[in-house]
Amino acid sequence: MAKSNADDSNRSKPNIGWIATTIVALVIIAGFIIFAMMNDASQQHQMSSSPGYTTVPPPQVYKNTLFSNGQVFSINPGSYEYVSFSIPQGSYSINITGSYVSQGKVEVAILTPVQYGAFTQNPSSITSSQYYYGDTQGATINNVLSAGQYTLVFYDPGIITQDTITVINPIIVSYTEEQ
Repeated sequence: MAKSNADDSNRSKPNIGWIATTIVALVIIAGFIIFAMMNDASQQHQMSSSPGYTTVPPPQVYKNTLFSNGQVFSINPGSYEYVSFSIPQGSYSINITGSYVSQGKVEVAILTPVQYGAFTQNPSSITSSQYYYGDTQGATINNVLSAGQYTLVFYDPGIITQDTITVINPIIVSYTEEQ
């Protein structure tokens, strides 16, 4: 049986519009997949820091002025002037520095809470302090401390005259803490 020429031409010609639409659709889908993969890789890179590197804030240095430069105060015989301070656990590079002069002889010490309690009961126990500056008319304070609580005491052991103390260089406690 003879076929018509028109039937042969319809079967042998592919539908070009359908093929073009399919190719365009595949390219668009491939583009979305590639974009999604690149975006995911970028987010993973942002979320994971490089191994071995962490951001550490710089340490914080604290300074606590116990007595200011030029500060003057008087102590009656048998009395004392004091200031308590504390240094947090974990602190390091802890120093207390400063200097003073006195019109008469005074005893100065940095006391722990136990030592301060003993001092209030018996002022002569001040001499057993690790940080004792003697019965003098002035001294430079320069010590390394450890974390804890302390009391800086100026004591007039005399019995007759009032002593006047002048701070020459501020008495400062400084220490460093990690943030």
